[in-house]
Amino acid sequence: MTEATITLLLQIPLAGVVVVVVVLFLKFLRDYYTAMIAYLGDQEKATHSFLREQREQTNEAVGRLAEEMKGVAQEVARLNGVIIAHDTASKTRAEVTHK
Repeated sequence: MTEATITLLLQIPLAGVVVVVVVLFLKFLRDYYTAMIAYLGDQEKATHSFLREQREQTNEAVGRLAEEMKGVAQEVARLNGVIIAHDTASKTRAEVTHK
């Protein structure tokens, strides 16, 4: 056997070790990315649920606010009527006292 052949035969186990290391690393990457994808899926579900709850709570709050504003508008309209009646009565009394 020549020296080149012996050197080549000695390198074959080293090449095998490199292949094994690469295969193990690729398996690690596959497992890591699988776990990451599962985690991101769980996060997406949690975020979606959170946003749905937030939207529902916001809609309820806006509904309550609209009802409160409706009540305030009705009270303002009632007070406006009271003020107009008061002004009319005051003008009438003023006219009667000035005559």
